[in-house]
Amino acid sequence: MTSSFKELLAQRQFMRFWLARIFGVSAHQMLMLAISWHMYELTGSAWDLGLVGLFQFIPALVMALPAGHVIDRLHRGRIFATCMLMLALIAVVLGVATWRGQASRELIFGVVWVLGLTRAFQMPAQQAITPSLVPKHLFQRAIALSSTGVEVSVICGPALGGFLYLSGALTVYTVCAVLFSLSMMLTLWVRYE
Repeated sequence: MTSSFKELLAQRQFMRFWLARIFGVSAHQMLMLAISWHMYELTGSAWDLGLVGLFQFIPALVMALPAGHVIDRLHRGRIFATCMLMLALIAVVLGVATWRGQASRELIFGVVWVLGLTRAFQMPAQQAITPSLVPKHLFQRAIALSSTGVEVSVICGPALGGFLYLSGALTVYTVCAVLFSLSMMLTLWVRYE
């Protein structure tokens, strides 16, 4: 292990946020897998399954520019933590509806729309925080480690979500709520200029 990599791992604020991103991205991947399977179980419609992606994409696209403006003006860590809170609440709403047998096509479309709005703020906020957490000489390594962590989460999140889905959608929603909450708490614990 090189000395600069050891120095990067010693950056506590960066490592807290790195873990927060790992938890958040993994949970998001698991949540989207569970929502898709849940929609298909409820409706049996490939059309509805496709609409899940569209309902997430449209608000994210529409809010891209306004979200960037907000992120440039406000505290990025708090924005990211708020996004994690919103995603945790989405997982809780889906979990409670599933537990009560009240999950519906309309509910899933509604939460996916909110999910898209949340992602419009989450993605640029999380990318803009890293430069504030490490010294300039560690920036490239920090970006590399961040990218690697996100890629691993994008690959492993759905695999873990699929495995957990064998126990039902409620199990995945519960695990996602916990992971989003951990991500939020870790982010609130991060301090930077």
